[in-house]
Amino acid sequence: LVLSYYSINNCSHHTISGTSACWVGYLHLNSHPRALRHSAPARHLPALLILCRQTRKPMHNPLQHRRVVGGALPLIQPHNSPYDHSIRSNRRIGVAPASLQTKSNGPLLVFRTVVITIIVLCVIWGYLIVQIVSNIDHPQPTHSLARPFFDTPSKRSLIGWLLRQKINHLKLQLQPMPLLDVAHMDSPVLIFTYNRADYLERTLWKVFEHHPAHTQQQATRTGKTSTSRIVGAPIIISQDGRNLQVQAVIDTYRDLFEMKLGVPLFRIEHPREVPKPKPTSYFDTYDAEWSTPYKLLASHYGWALDQTFSGSAYNIGDKHNRRTPTPPLPQRVIILEEDIEIASDFFSLMNSTAHLLDKDGTLFAVSAFNDNGKEQFVADTKRLVRSDFFPGLGWMMSRSVWEGPASHPGAGLKKNWAPDGFWDDWLRESAQRWGRQVIRPEVSRTFHFGNIHGVSEGAENKDILSEIELDNNYVHWEDQDLSYLGPSLFADNYWNRVSRAKLVETVIEAKSYVAHHDVRLVYSNFELFRRLAWDFGIMQDEKAGIPRTGYEGIVEIRYGRGDFFIFLTPPYVMGEEKPAHFGMKPWKEYSKESLMQELGINNVPI
Repeated sequence: LVLSYYSINNCSHHTISGTSACWVGYLHLNSHPRALRHSAPARHLPALLILCRQTRKPMHNPLQHRRVVGGALPLIQPHNSPYDHSIRSNRRIGVAPASLQTKSNGPLLVFRTVVITIIVLCVIWGYLIVQIVSNIDHPQPTHSLARPFFDTPSKRSLIGWLLRQKINHLKLQLQPMPLLDVAHMDSPVLIFTYNRADYLERTLWKVFEHHPAHTQQQATRTGKTSTSRIVGAPIIISQDGRNLQVQAVIDTYRDLFEMKLGVPLFRIEHPREVPKPKPTSYFDTYDAEWSTPYKLLASHYGWALDQTFSGSAYNIGDKHNRRTPTPPLPQRVIILEEDIEIASDFFSLMNSTAHLLDKDGTLFAVSAFNDNGKEQFVADTKRLVRSDFFPGLGWMMSRSVWEGPASHPGAGLKKNWAPDGFWDDWLRESAQRWGRQVIRPEVSRTFHFGNIHGVSEGAENKDILSEIELDNNYVHWEDQDLSYLGPSLFADNYWNRVSRAKLVETVIEAKSYVAHHDVRLVYSNFELFRRLAWDFGIMQDEKAGIPRTGYEGIVEIRYGRGDFFIFLTPPYVMGEEKPAHFGMKPWKEYSKESLMQELGINNVPI
């Protein structure tokens, strides 16, 4: 039998030895009929002989006369053999009976695949259940959750990534955090987005990672009840138009914020309508195409701010993971864009300055960004200053600024919001700012990483913005004494330091002396200011007669990160007597020309 089966397996080689072995096996069994009758493998032998006959080449064979030809089979058949009729019906055509033909393995393969799949799924689900059960009594901190991914990671195991995603999803559903009291959520964070889903995800992850609700949830777990204001809650994401990838990111982070932080997340959608101007010349066409993105962004800003301050953003019928009460009307709003990364103490900074913004009528906004915040120009991470220049890029505005304070109801921003686009430059104009000032840090608490496809800043400034240092040292701003930021006290202290700085004539002198004491250089027009700024590597432009980061026309940098400053000052800084207008410009009507005249700056265009 071994020789017979071996010959069939090698019949494709058409060897005499294989054929002979087949016949030898046949003759051996034919000489032992009793063994044949009781041998199951022997029942296959007639078919083996027929297959052997069909597969070998015609050649001279001394056993030719023993071949199966016509008539009855020369083989003793077992009683009730199932091969009797099949062999008789197939022997003349030279094929094996149908019952002996190889059956298809398709059903068997399907069955095996199903069984293996079930086993693998059971193992995965068992692992997930063990992971969840092991953390029920000892829940992990919310910041220990794996960061969601929205595309297949290239440097990680796909199976491991899927497991982490599944574990996080189950944890969110089975171990939700209690919903925080929405009555304390009157300072939402409003995030603007358009079509950059990867940028939005990076921004949202940092907002989630550094959100103050982590502290609130820890207090809740320890049995403490907090009645303090939650700055940065709820979350409102305003999407310009519809983009499915962006919407998928928003839906995923809604689960994360609501189930692990207890903070509601609302999504509003701005109807994006691209204007179709009718240009009359080539230059009109170019201007229209160039300015359209800015106008669309400005329109989106005004619409979303109105939706937020009016409370309409909370009435959108988005699906939430739990029943969410309607938050109170916002008293202030924190504004971010999809390409801004925040520092760990960003919300602490906003919380500690919120009361200043509410009570000080001379303040326009609080910003977390320093336009001249390169690493080599900043040092003191705990220092805040007042500035006449609005930086944007992570800022907070109060309701009174949006609607107009009771003393100046016509100064509200919502009545005539950025009609010609360029909303940030529009905010810097005297007609909107009314001499009010901005609080900003010396070391930036935001980082603008979206230098591609962005329209908020000019192309000439994008390289500089990407070099602004983001401070990673946490400062608990609530513990800092910020009384020095009062308008009169800050003006007095600042004037004393600037007026006592050593006056030098050249940039080389300034760089040499700044290692030992404060120095100052005088610029009499903005053309000279531009050259000085170029030599130091800082922002060179001005808006509405105010250089970037300027306070009363003065621009400061810590050259070499030392303890002393280089001040670029207008000509009016002479002697030690403070001018009457110094720091006292809020709510006074100034045009660009009149402001420059008061600062002693000649009207020479850049």
